[in-house]
Amino acid sequence: MSLSNDVELANTREKLRRLEARVAELRNDPREDEHVRDLTLRSLQSTIKQFKEEIARYEAGAITRK
Repeated sequence: MSLSNDVELANTREKLRRLEARVAELRNDPREDEHVRDLTLRSLQSTIKQFKEEIARYEAGAITRK
């Protein structure tokens, strides 16, 4: 995935915010099965990392384009 404009950047930031909120919810929810929670957290954290990298790449490209 590669961000190509400011609309995609805004959408990715919103998705990132939602994912981070979900991670916080899962960490504080003892009702979830521990193994399932760990796997879900690992998956969410991987996606969060990917979104952060995409945002950083887009922002770095925006700086060089100016």
